Amino acid sequence: MKKVYLVHSLFPKLSYAKKISKLVLEKKLAACVNINTEIESFFFWKKKLYNEKEIELSFKTSLLKLKKLINFIEKNHPYACPYIATFHIEKVNKNYIDWVNEQTK
Repeated sequence: MKKVYLVHSLFPKLSYAKKISKLVLEKKLAACVNINTEIESFFFWKKKLYNEKEIELSFKTSLLKLKKLINFIEKNHPYACPYIATFHIEKVNKNYIDWVNEQTK
């Protein structure tokens, strides 16, 4: 059975998140991208505490395009140390699996 993966990343601005989303879809690296603008992040960077608004992107992709998608995000990300997490979706309806795999051929 073919698998679907969820890839998460955070970006500093909505305009950049939309640009990356469009490029990823045009390159067929993902079937769908969701944008969540309600992320507030707290973190230390170079010994300084930050509280930043960030944009979360959730990409749905196939195993075939997973590595290419991760590499594309890393290469085009504005952060020096971007968060990119990958999750295999354990259970999802067959029609959705088929659609994701068709969109990422």
